[in-house]
Amino acid sequence: MLLLLTACGGREAAGPVADHVLYQDAFLPGETGKWLLEGDEAGQTAVVDGKLVISVQQPNTMQYTSLQEPLFDDFSLEVEAQQVAGSPESSYGVLVRMRGVGQFYRFEITSSGLYMAERHNGDGSWDQYLDDWAESEAINQGLNASNRLKIVADGPSLQFYVNDTLLHEVMDNGVGADTAIGLDAGAFGASGLQVAFDNLVIQELPAGAE
Repeated sequence: MLLLLTACGGREAAGPVADHVLYQDAFLPGETGKWLLEGDEAGQTAVVDGKLVISVQQPNTMQYTSLQEPLFDDFSLEVEAQQVAGSPESSYGVLVRMRGVGQFYRFEITSSGLYMAERHNGDGSWDQYLDDWAESEAINQGLNASNRLKIVADGPSLQFYVNDTLLHEVMDNGVGADTAIGLDAGAFGASGLQVAFDNLVIQELPAGAE
């Protein structure tokens, strides 16, 4: 898969969190964390009406935003996402174990009911953990349908969920702890993609989790 990667840059602050919560963000004015929010003619990322919105105007482009701090070791991440415009073949999801701009794990779904788990390497190549995009009835389909994405990262173990259904699990030592997380959206043959993210929560893993 070939995608033009476009990053985004700078914003301040985040609200208070509970003891077991490592980070949370409802993307409220004045309480949004240090996300990289920028854009160009290919794509943009902005906080709009209490949601983080990623827009992609150029085909075969992946637009992403990363959280500058804090960095994370082992955790459980959940976020609500919905595609509000664009082709159902476009994708959106979560990036974890991000090291720099080139290394990360990516969990994606489409509004047509497909999902993929893959790793982006420092040399620009991709390693897919599935032979091809797979179907799942757990994915709510269509524009404006909300899906709750979840990744559990425990050492080399990565578990990928949609709406509380485990879709895939991998063991991979490629990228380790103290790394960033991000959100992304990717347009393939069409442009005009827009995806809204909300209610991001990153929690500590329960004691004794494997």
